[in-house]
Amino acid sequence: MATILIVDDYAPNHRLMSFVLEQHGYAVQAVVDGRQALESLEYTNVDLVLTDLTMPKMDGLELTRILRADPRFALIPIIIVTASTREQDHVRASGIGVNAFLTKPVDSEDLVAEVARLL
Repeated sequence: MATILIVDDYAPNHRLMSFVLEQHGYAVQAVVDGRQALESLEYTNVDLVLTDLTMPKMDGLELTRILRADPRFALIPIIIVTASTREQDHVRASGIGVNAFLTKPVDSEDLVAEVARLL
């Protein structure tokens, strides 16, 4: 069973994405920002990261930069899930190694399809 780390500061997003992914056989862990994600990754093996773009303390782009620079985490697929529709956010995310970019509200089928594609 693959484990997915959800990084989002809005609890309803955790619940929705967790529910959808668990229904498709994934184990899910959720944290509220990039700092908590890094702490979690120190003791949990994760197969994929779903992260919001904008969060307090550490945003999704900074989290991605740190993960890509660390050999232990560099190959973990990362999906940005955000309300932002700005093309520049998509370009910046792709430029630092994000594997996919989904716009909120996330369609459940799109979420599951992207996760399955990257795993």
